[in-house]
Order: sequence, then structure tokens, then C-alpha cells
Amino acid sequence: MKKIFGYILAMVIFTGCSTLKVSVDYDETYDFSKVETFAVDGNYEQAKNTLFNDRVVAALENELQLKSYKKVTPNSADLIFVFHSNVREKSDIQTSYGLSGYRGYRYGGMMMSTTNTYNYNEGTLIIDALNPKTKKIVWRGTGVKELRENKTPQERTQAVNEAIKKIMTKFPK
Repeated sequence: MKKIFGYILAMVIFTGCSTLKVSVDYDETYDFSKVETFAVDGNYEQAKNTLFNDRVVAALENELQLKSYKKVTPNSADLIFVFHSNVREKSDIQTSYGLSGYRGYRYGGMMMSTTNTYNYNEGTLIIDALNPKTKKIVWRGTGVKELRENKTPQERTQAVNEAIKKIMTKFPK
């Protein structure tokens, strides 16, 4: 099952016409102003899909460095970032109604309905910032999006970069 999940995730990473919905949660008592260094634990959950894993790690490190955080080893980091992802099948069912046989001002027909079902995959990417001293999450960014197939490695990398960039805009600094 994890191999199938990894394959699906690699094929349909965060692109399409729908927008990425981002939400953030954080520990209000944690002092983010003291954070200067970070490390990314890229082997956390997606070890089965190293292509996706490497793209997320690279994008996450890039975004944090753009915010002036310094990359260090996990032993000396102020925060350690980990990520989780999930893909689930969803359906959208819509019914439309219309009249058949309507003439001018008189009704001479019947009401008809048409139901259409649209099946799609929804992807969720969660990025957690852990306090290495307490091993507790101090910040969590979540992105949810309808997934579309990316045919080339460049498209997949771009999709991951865009998703990480949007999620990390909510991270302090």
C-alpha cells in the first residue's frame, strides 16, 4: 500500500487548476524570535518515495534559507522540520435540473435531473517544526489541494516548490 501511495504522490504532486488551501497552527508560548538555525529530517515518513522526499527537503531548505535561517546538523538546530503527506480519493456529486417539453407560456413537459460524479485525488502536505529540546511541535503548516498529474520531473519539482513556498509564507520572519 505504501508503494502505491508513494507512486501516486510522485505522479500527481500539488498542481492543477485548484488552489492550495493553507492553514497554520503554532504554540503561542514559543519564542520564534530566538530561532536562527534549522535542520530538515527528510527520512521522516516518505522514505519509500525518495524522489518526492528529496524534492520536499530541497524546497523546504531553500525557503528557510530565503528567510535568513541557517542550515545546521540536527544536533545543533533550533528547530527540526519534518513533513507528512497523504493522498485520498474523493468524489464530487452534482445534480442539475431542467424542464423538458416547455412551450412558450404553457408547461407541457416534465422535470428532468442529471447527476454527474467527478472523482479526484486530494493531497495533503503537512510541515512540522519541532523543538529539539522538548520534541514537541511548535509550528504546523498544512496545504491541501486537488492533485493533477505532472508528466515530467521538472513539473513535479516546480509543483513541490510552489506548494512549499505557499505553506512557508506563514512561517515567522
